Amino acid sequence: MIETLWIDDQWKLQEDFIGEAEQFGINIYPFDNGEDGMKELKEKKDFYHSVILDAKVKLSHDSEKIGLEGLTYSRDILITINEHKYMPYFILTGQPDYMETNMFREAYGEFYTKGDDNSLLFNAIIDSAKKHSEIQARTDFPESFNCFDLGILSTKSKSLYINMLSSFRQDDFKKANLNDQRDLLESLFLDLHDPIPCIPLFCFPNGRPNQEWCTRFLEGYETSNFMGASAKLDKNIPRNIQATFRKIKESTNGYSHLTEDEIVKTPFIANIYGFVEILEWLPKFVEVNYKNYI
Repeated sequence: MIETLWIDDQWKLQEDFIGEAEQFGINIYPFDNGEDGMKELKEKKDFYHSVILDAKVKLSHDSEKIGLEGLTYSRDILITINEHKYMPYFILTGQPDYMETNMFREAYGEFYTKGDDNSLLFNAIIDSAKKHSEIQARTDFPESFNCFDLGILSTKSKSLYINMLSSFRQDDFKKANLNDQRDLLESLFLDLHDPIPCIPLFCFPNGRPNQEWCTRFLEGYETSNFMGASAKLDKNIPRNIQATFRKIKESTNGYSHLTEDEIVKTPFIANIYGFVEILEWLPKFVEVNYKNYI
């Protein structure tokens, strides 16, 4: 589904619009003013794929005036967001005559008319989503995203995973991107400690994962730190998954002597499929062993 934030002070009178959007594979999350909508977007910009803005909307929840202030406020924030992250936005109005000026188009761009242009708007949102890195990644490896949708893995892990798949799609195999894979592995280790209580705390000295200890623990070996703490995993992890954790760990650390721009195509691609294998396996492992945590 395409997650879309909608700002319209009269959205409760237009709930059919939300149902219509669902038929196009678009989930709508409505807010009745610009400030609350943009606050939500800033907090969850990795969740949303697009934004719909009413042309005349309240700036804040307590605003009595309805005009272009709310639209201008949201547009300016979206311009800033788009300097760092692709976040398409679309203007929807119930008063097209009010907008029929070149001045409006120059300031805000084209717009869609409620009712008449709904299908055009939904198709434009779908087209924009195809450019969104997460939508593209989900298209390539849909089952690997179940662990994120279930809340097993963090937003940080999701962002790193999407970045990795974007590099893969762009044939960008620089050693610097292998570092991103190492960061993703460490983020997975952290997620398998909290929220999933699998890897013990002593494997994270100073709050960071000791990669060797975490890997050994997931391989089923008795694992201990320098202070005498010791533990062994009492859950079953298939040998191929254990080996994949080990392979990624060794691969992402085995090229530290290279410069950031040197090409490491073969290990990078091999690790991609290793991560996909782990992420597709992980939901079942959690469901069997940590069901109360999802």
